[in-house]
Amino acid sequence: MRGIVLITLFTLILNFRMPQYDTGNIVIVTSYTGHILEAQSAVPRQIVHDIQFSIVFEIAPQIFIQSSLLDWSIGTPNGYIERASFITTKGFKIHGIAVTPSPVYSLYVYWLAVNDDRIQVITFDTWDVKELKTGTGQREVPFELVHTLKDATQGIISVTGIKHLAYNPIVELSIDIITSESVKVSAKSYSLSQLEYLRFNILLGTDQSLWTTSKLSLINGPTHPFVSRSPSAYHLYMKFDLPNLYYNYEQIPLVAFRGYDCDNRVNLRLLYKDVAINTQLQFTLATWSDSVVYSVFYQAGIYLFDSNHKIFDENCAELFSECNFQGFSLKVCNKISNLLNKGWSQLVKSVTVPKQKKLLLFQYTNFEGEQSAIIQNQKCMEANVQSVNFNPTVSFIKILFLNSNGGVGVAFYSECYYQGASFSIIKGQQAKLSSKIPFEIKSIDIPANVIVKLKDAYFFGAEVKEFSSSQNCINTYKFPKYIYPN
Repeated sequence: MRGIVLITLFTLILNFRMPQYDTGNIVIVTSYTGHILEAQSAVPRQIVHDIQFSIVFEIAPQIFIQSSLLDWSIGTPNGYIERASFITTKGFKIHGIAVTPSPVYSLYVYWLAVNDDRIQVITFDTWDVKELKTGTGQREVPFELVHTLKDATQGIISVTGIKHLAYNPIVELSIDIITSESVKVSAKSYSLSQLEYLRFNILLGTDQSLWTTSKLSLINGPTHPFVSRSPSAYHLYMKFDLPNLYYNYEQIPLVAFRGYDCDNRVNLRLLYKDVAINTQLQFTLATWSDSVVYSVFYQAGIYLFDSNHKIFDENCAELFSECNFQGFSLKVCNKISNLLNKGWSQLVKSVTVPKQKKLLLFQYTNFEGEQSAIIQNQKCMEANVQSVNFNPTVSFIKILFLNSNGGVGVAFYSECYYQGASFSIIKGQQAKLSSKIPFEIKSIDIPANVIVKLKDAYFFGAEVKEFSSSQNCINTYKFPKYIYPN
């Protein structure tokens, strides 16, 4: 009997996993060391570092990047990119990239790696910045990004790449509206400033996983030390009061640059450091030498790590004999016409259901009697259930070749910009319906006269997404099934 009890407990433990996180900082490059970002002029040129986590994650985490030090040369064009790649359970690669021939002297980064179903990281970049590239005066370009964190209410945004074309480097990013399906972001520039490329990432959370400040701005007048001083360093000590609601959580502080307004007649130098939480969230903001910083746009926040939170199966539903997902449990990944055949005879008192999916509960066997549809987790209920029907949303990739020459194919890549592992599907190639691409898709090389259609419950609101041109960096798209058209 003791052996049976131990096996049962072991099975229950494996039915869910707990959140995990790790955090750190990295000096990608530092000035006057002869690295290629400052000493060479080829475009693009990059330096890559391997980062090892201090823990081993159960599954590969999401990575949120916060640029903490920007230091590049006088004039325009100028700019940089910071991005993560090859994310595994043990670490990832961080890239520092110069996007113009002008020197980039220093790039520092804070990073947060997290596995938590109450958190989502969205990474976005574009060369289509519209009037930010050609206009003058105050300009604003909106972006609406789809997410799958239905309960999202909080967000913090960090600029992680930009290419400035003319006049002073000026940019301001803002999270304007967060809904259950999308986040609306605006990118602004002012005066004669022009830019060509923009990259940022957003950390989204619920009111139980993330606290953020509003959009914060430091606007410096002509006598402010960031604007007028003899060549030297100047530090500001920033502090924020915290709400008294989160004492049950471990608190991980976050700071992010949303943008800046600097004078391009001198080098751009902007830094935050020493991020910490005591009774307040605090950090140091600095510039140095002869740099002139008219404005700093930023945001602060706290990731609320809950070690007691349970993350349930993302592909199957689960029945529990007690409230709050306790007691005996039964995983449901398809139809079960008679629960007694699976050893289930208890009342159902709590249920987990993956996002974008539905579980049907029936009063009698063979899917008869009163029916209840469950589309989200139920912490406490009471139902006499004898059969269940769980229909996972069908995921697929469908490729339509329109008058293409024989041999033309589509290549999928595990990294942005057609890097990393690849998987190709060629016209005329036979593929089994069960064939799956063995990595998360981040870019697609699509030739002319070819249409790629994607569908998955976790992406694009479970709607079919259609691409007719190459995608250099798309939202992650996991393991969809390839359907070969007849």
